[in-house]
Amino acid sequence: MEGRRATRGVAPAAAASVAAAVVPGPAEVAKRGRKSTARNRTPSPPPRKASPARKSPGRGRPPKATSPARRASPARKASPARKASPARKASPGRKPAAAKVAVKEAVVTTTTTKVSPEEPRRSARIRISEQRDKSPVLKKTLRDKQLSVILDDAAEELSKKGSPAKSLTPNTSQRSVVTSTGGRATASRSVSVANDSQEFSDHEDIEFQSFRRDDNGVREKSYARRSASKQLQDLREFGGNLGAAAVLLLVPAFIFFINHFCSGAAHRDCSFKLPTNLDEFKAISTYFNREVAVIFLLFTWAIALISTIPIGKAVKIVDEIRGQQSYVFTGLSCAAFTGLAVFVAEYCYKYPLISTISKGYNQLLVISLVHALITALLAFVKSRYVPQTAWNPYAKSGRILSDFFLGREINPLSFNTINLKLVHYHISLTLALLFNSIILYRNVHFPTLPTSETDLPLLDKLTFIARNTEFEPTPVLAASLTILYLLDLLAYEHHLTHSFDLQSEGFGAQLLLRYAVFPFTLTLLPKYIAAHKLPEVPVWALAAVAALALLGLAIKRSANRLKHQYRLNPLGEKFIDLETLPTFQGRRLLVAKAWGRLRQPNYAGDILQSVALLPLLYWRFAWPPLLSVLFTVALLVHRAARLNERNAKKYNSAWQRYCASVPYALVPKVF
Repeated sequence: MEGRRATRGVAPAAAASVAAAVVPGPAEVAKRGRKSTARNRTPSPPPRKASPARKSPGRGRPPKATSPARRASPARKASPARKASPARKASPGRKPAAAKVAVKEAVVTTTTTKVSPEEPRRSARIRISEQRDKSPVLKKTLRDKQLSVILDDAAEELSKKGSPAKSLTPNTSQRSVVTSTGGRATASRSVSVANDSQEFSDHEDIEFQSFRRDDNGVREKSYARRSASKQLQDLREFGGNLGAAAVLLLVPAFIFFINHFCSGAAHRDCSFKLPTNLDEFKAISTYFNREVAVIFLLFTWAIALISTIPIGKAVKIVDEIRGQQSYVFTGLSCAAFTGLAVFVAEYCYKYPLISTISKGYNQLLVISLVHALITALLAFVKSRYVPQTAWNPYAKSGRILSDFFLGREINPLSFNTINLKLVHYHISLTLALLFNSIILYRNVHFPTLPTSETDLPLLDKLTFIARNTEFEPTPVLAASLTILYLLDLLAYEHHLTHSFDLQSEGFGAQLLLRYAVFPFTLTLLPKYIAAHKLPEVPVWALAAVAALALLGLAIKRSANRLKHQYRLNPLGEKFIDLETLPTFQGRRLLVAKAWGRLRQPNYAGDILQSVALLPLLYWRFAWPPLLSVLFTVALLVHRAARLNERNAKKYNSAWQRYCASVPYALVPKVF
């Protein structure tokens, strides 16, 4: 920047002789205290009389007196179009405006001010953000410059409009709610750990790390490569190919053997005793029955067809990655159709469907396992024609067996209408409901109406049947509690909208095998109890079992209902006083009611329902039913651990704060 030179006349008479020789330029006639611009040139004022001080020293004039050069103000280093800052008006080398008239009549000395060359500028917003106090919870580093600029810009725009600045960072001390005017008010209900002595890292996930900058405001060049390699390295579950192969081999074999040694007259005692003759394991009829296979295929196709009929609860959500998603939950329709089909086959066409299913229990298990693996293979092949952006992030490793096991697609569609994940979910629940309904039906003995009472009114007939009906209390209780558990899942399956299974679990062999074995692991204990009746179980034990199962059902359903309603409308009026913890991803973690005591209260309730029938084994113990229940519990515990690990990677420091507030996942004071 050129130095500016200001001149003042000494004698008006002497200035007239040199007026024609000196014509001031635009930069010389600029007003003091303002920056002249080259774009907007104003007409030059009449030339002033030259003062003797302007005469060069070579003409015999005494050298001009110069004032000490004042130091350049930082505000003068701005571009020419920028207005002068208040710092320039108050600089030491500038006199007040009231003294300008007196200066014209006084002896003027030439003052030359030199401005240092312009040094690299830094954004004022960045300097302000660096000087701000660090928040006790959100510890900002000097590397978060772009994020600071974004937040400061928003705050400045709001302050210009005269409205209060809204915080764009996760607020750990206030809870945003909707007011009647459509704005946002605050209520102090959010959880904060600012006063905790424990500190956490604020290095967030990949989306938040896109704001990271180095100390010079330049993004790290190696960041993209590091984040990509870190993603491929970290997003691994079940131990890669080796773990997937172990699960694919061991789980089907384990489920088959515990069910095989508890089925048929030869294994009525339900114990692991190898027969002396192994011909039963060599016979194909042990694993396959054509009639049972046809029934199973017709059943699966019927469930898929019913799923296309929009009879059920419809829910629409907006996903951050996949956009708007819509689901129609037709579980109750599938169950009602299955019951109607069994009734028509048994009483209208006299086809022994119930006995066929009961005899072919093991063959149904084998067909269900094979069907799950074939479906997983077809889904894996189909995923090659789906953009990789829609793939499961945990199935992008390039390891074929691991990706096949975890599933590349999250919610694959058939003919763009049939949600395959919901179809297999309905198959699993409906088949389990059919098994337990058969157990209940066979342990309730209805009387036959005598010929003398066939002409009675319908109410009298029902009264006669109710009075003379007999049942086995222990098998009926076990089957009834299991049916209640399944009906709850079907009636409230729309709570799956924001569940881990529907939104995060890949449609692969792991999920399909779990759906395939679920009816058989759930039914094995009621089936064993029905085979031995257990008449010696006291009434108080049955009451305790029922109370434990109902308690688990209440915990699970209340937790799932609260989570579902909050995710659908987190700013609803009913959630004003709900305690939550904010995250950098724009979502809030529930810390209210059951979610404030356990991180996975819905899984805890599910585990309570699963183990509720175990006390009945005290009166007749057997290993296969116990192992079946323990397998279900192990699946739930492992799923809770997987969910905790995924949330830790997704929410990072927010999840650490949440775990500090809610330290137990499934069992208070234990785990």
